[in-house]
Amino acid sequence: HRTAVRLAEHKRRLEMMSTRDGMTGVFNRRHWEMLLRNEFEHCRRDHSTATILLIDIDHFKNINDTWGHDVGDEAIIAITRQLQRSVRSGDAIGRFGGDEFVLCIQNRDQEGVQAQLDKLVRSMCQTFTYGGCSVPLSISLGAVYMTEKVPYEKLFKEADSVLYEVKTRGKNSFEVR
Repeated sequence: HRTAVRLAEHKRRLEMMSTRDGMTGVFNRRHWEMLLRNEFEHCRRDHSTATILLIDIDHFKNINDTWGHDVGDEAIIAITRQLQRSVRSGDAIGRFGGDEFVLCIQNRDQEGVQAQLDKLVRSMCQTFTYGGCSVPLSISLGAVYMTEKVPYEKLFKEADSVLYEVKTRGKNSFEVR
């Protein structure tokens, strides 16, 4: 019996390691992309919508260069925790690597999405303290609406393009298409 319990626990840990980002605990890129395919199929079946967000921490290289990588890691964790507090339980958060995150918001109308993104950007604009360092944090966000008409493979490219435009205009902002 003990061996079976240990094996089950070991299996659970391996499953977590294969689907979660080690630093933040949110979905890793590979698993999140699988969730996106599933959400796309859901949208196609039910003729519903979702919104895909690409999120980037503003001036992240400057944080690492000024305060060090430990502070940069803590900034990533702080942003992750704030994201988790700011979204509904059915919304999927993933880390794509570095300081870039993805989020899938399910079944909201366009006004609701706009309001949530505005609230999200405002809630991320904060100063976080770590090891005596006061570090200003903010995010930029590019988002696209997912419907059954746009292949999910194209959503990343489009969201990345929108995010790039936001960052070029001045950061600490969002745009959704």
